[in-house]
Amino acid sequence: MDWLTLYSPADLVPFSRDTWLGLIARYNQAHLPAVLAGIGAGVLLLWLAAGTAAWRLRAAQALLAAGWLWVAWAFLFRALGELLWAAHWLALGFAAEGALLLLSALLPLREVGEPRRRPALAAWLLALALFALPLAQALAGQPVGTLGWFGTAPTPTALATLALVALLPAARAWLLLPLPLAWCVIDSAMLGVFADPLWPLPAALAVLLVMLRLAVR
Repeated sequence: MDWLTLYSPADLVPFSRDTWLGLIARYNQAHLPAVLAGIGAGVLLLWLAAGTAAWRLRAAQALLAAGWLWVAWAFLFRALGELLWAAHWLALGFAAEGALLLLSALLPLREVGEPRRRPALAAWLLALALFALPLAQALAGQPVGTLGWFGTAPTPTALATLALVALLPAARAWLLLPLPLAWCVIDSAMLGVFADPLWPLPAALAVLLVMLRLAVR
């Protein structure tokens, strides 16, 4: 039996783009304080990433962990779980990434100023990760209430993680890369099913961030 002839990507996403945007709009409205807190946390991340003290990176990882855990519970498990059969499995993956980030934040870490360009690079990558996607969505005509933000939406949270690991030791960084990278590919695939004009963007941004991360080694 040829499973590829029986199932298409659309069969794995049993809802439309309008339904998806409506879900995000309701989620953002229901959790508006959390959305605003997430935006503030993103700005705080930029400040933390700009320094070289190890405590800054510990705090940044803790903020990222909080974002992953919130998205796992509030967005994937509760909101998306009503529409997508795989949402609960995705929530487990996000919870696992949050736990890894918390563990990484607790482990010993040297100062991150060697070489000196890394904190500046991480800050620039974080700015790209935090604001490129919602800006592109707004420019494409997507309603403001449906934009995704760091800490409460999965893709900006995943992109911010990919940006921040530019400051981590290689072994730890590679442990934290797979899940956010995989989510960005999943997001692009889902948006492709919707024929969303921005469907390549999540995966493209993720690949760009990883390539730039490799460039600093």
